Amino acid sequence: MTEAELWEMFFMSVGNSSDAFAVLLALTFAYLATAYFLGNKLTNFQVVVVSILFIFGSGVATINFFGGLMRSLEFVEQLQRIYPDRVFILRDDYVVAFTALMAASMPVSLLFMLQIRMNPKLGATAE
Repeated sequence: MTEAELWEMFFMSVGNSSDAFAVLLALTFAYLATAYFLGNKLTNFQVVVVSILFIFGSGVATINFFGGLMRSLEFVEQLQRIYPDRVFILRDDYVVAFTALMAASMPVSLLFMLQIRMNPKLGATAE
């Protein structure tokens, strides 16, 4: 693989990870907005369906994020051999930390929905 191809693949994999992060943010915002504005008005079935869709979508986004950055690390290793004096900030521990934060957003969001359901006065439609 040429140097230009390495750079292109590196930026493509980082871009894919960035897209996965954006998807997670959008899903989390939509789920939290649903919980806040409609949480106490939804039936149990609706809450279960929305929550399952949220978990599935967020899980896929988190896995895509992790996979994309891990692939990026492979390109960084190859680029590091070409540029031994250059410092690349993408490292294994960053990937793990960011992925853990993304994964933590799921139970926190589910807890938020549960809190709104248990105490409707916390939501926007409190009476």
